[in-house]
Amino acid sequence: MFPSLAASGFALLVGLAHGPAAALNPFGSRGSEPVPGHDVHNQVPEAPATALTWDDLMNLEVTVENPAPLQTVFHVSYPDSLKAKDGTVVRIKGFMYPLEAGETHTYFLLSALPPSCPFCLPASARGLVEVKCDEGVRYTLEPVLLEGRFELLEEDELGTGLHYRLNAARSAS
Repeated sequence: MFPSLAASGFALLVGLAHGPAAALNPFGSRGSEPVPGHDVHNQVPEAPATALTWDDLMNLEVTVENPAPLQTVFHVSYPDSLKAKDGTVVRIKGFMYPLEAGETHTYFLLSALPPSCPFCLPASARGLVEVKCDEGVRYTLEPVLLEGRFELLEEDELGTGLHYRLNAARSAS
């Protein structure tokens, strides 16, 4: 038992000698190629004027108020850059999180991060967009490029806790 523990510790130290990322990255790198960044899906091709990135969406201020025991109220302050896109047609690229089983979906969440667990959401409300489509979008594990009318959910009438919606969305790829 101790020899394998010592070998594991040695492997960790050797990895740390090449930098913390090398020790913590189970996939390593392929030869001299760097491991691709997680933000590749954040780039929206051929849509500079209408592009909406996850960096844009993460740039909002949320404050929490506890007016009484067991009562929490969230106040969201949207930056002017997001207010300017409210009601406009935008393109955004992200990962599908279906809310029901099926091959195609007309209602789902779009996430900044890929799925890692079928029961867990990978991001806070800042990294999720509620998507409503007129026609079904085929489910995939790859990032999807969507186009639709962007809405800020200043009054969350459904109580979802989300901040954004993409209405009349369709696949733009």
